[in-house]
Amino acid sequence: MGTRLTERSANESLSAVNDSSLSVFETAEDIHQYTAQRDTLKANETGIKPLSLLSYVWRVIRELSGDDAYERYIAQHATNFPDTTPLARKDFFLYQQQKKWSGIQRCC
Repeated sequence: MGTRLTERSANESLSAVNDSSLSVFETAEDIHQYTAQRDTLKANETGIKPLSLLSYVWRVIRELSGDDAYERYIAQHATNFPDTTPLARKDFFLYQQQKKWSGIQRCC
């Protein structure tokens, strides 16, 4: 019963407006559908998409933890040394470990 009142009042309000520049809606359901699509488009234009935000956060976490070190090495190697083959992933991480732990080896 509440739905019929809404449809009737919406249809009556639309019939009262006779402007040719306005969109023509036949039922209140058309109005609701148009409003929902307009709000969705507006949210997509101005808001941040959750998937892209999650992707950005994941990339930042990987960069801060050093998990993307091999991908960064490959990108740098491809631009600076395009003629040579890069290290394999396993060799790269072994090299990184040796570089990290082969420094000064004293207690104090």
